[in-house]
Amino acid sequence: MNITLHHLPNSRSQRILWLLEELNLNYDLIIYSKNTADKPNRQMKFPTLHIEQNSQSQTLTESSAVAEYLCQLEQKIMVQPADSSYWNFCFYKNFADAGFMPNLALKQVFTQITQQTPWPVRFVSLAFKAAFNQGYLNPELQKQLRMLVSHLQQSTWLAGNQFSMADILLWFPLQACTYAYPQFSDYPALEQYLKQIKSRPAFQSALQKGRWSAEEFQRYWQITQ
Repeated sequence: MNITLHHLPNSRSQRILWLLEELNLNYDLIIYSKNTADKPNRQMKFPTLHIEQNSQSQTLTESSAVAEYLCQLEQKIMVQPADSSYWNFCFYKNFADAGFMPNLALKQVFTQITQQTPWPVRFVSLAFKAAFNQGYLNPELQKQLRMLVSHLQQSTWLAGNQFSMADILLWFPLQACTYAYPQFSDYPALEQYLKQIKSRPAFQSALQKGRWSAEEFQRYWQITQ
């Protein structure tokens, strides 16, 4: 089986690169820049996983779908239905992109709108951004962070004491939240959870291979506060 991951640095595809490292799979990595001119297909999404096996090829996108496929294929880093933590596993592996990430994405959308608004009237978009952050997005993120704290105070990982793909999928929005949510430091349990993630050798290997830039990531998300 030949696996190729199409990856954009500092994007959500970093999670799939990390997953491939955790699964110890052989793969080819194609890294793109933000310049769409270097994409073979301008509509390409990141991550995009291309698999060739037995003279057949398949292309898969969407982080959750790619992670599910690879974990099912290898029968690793997942939780079986008979396990008592299965329900938490099911919830959190979907919560990351279906519930958590959309609020952060909205913060980024409003930031981009503000930056593209002509300077003489930019105060209008800035006021709208601030009102939406304070009135809706930050309170929603607060609820979600408190839920995560409550859960992680009772278990080492999202699926109890076993590391799973749910932790891999949650990492990106939670890391973004450290910069996008002004009071993230109020949640030391989540900061400890992130330190726990960063201590994994496969995580560090993926950062290096994926050309991760902590400074660029911080700059990209901090302006959304």
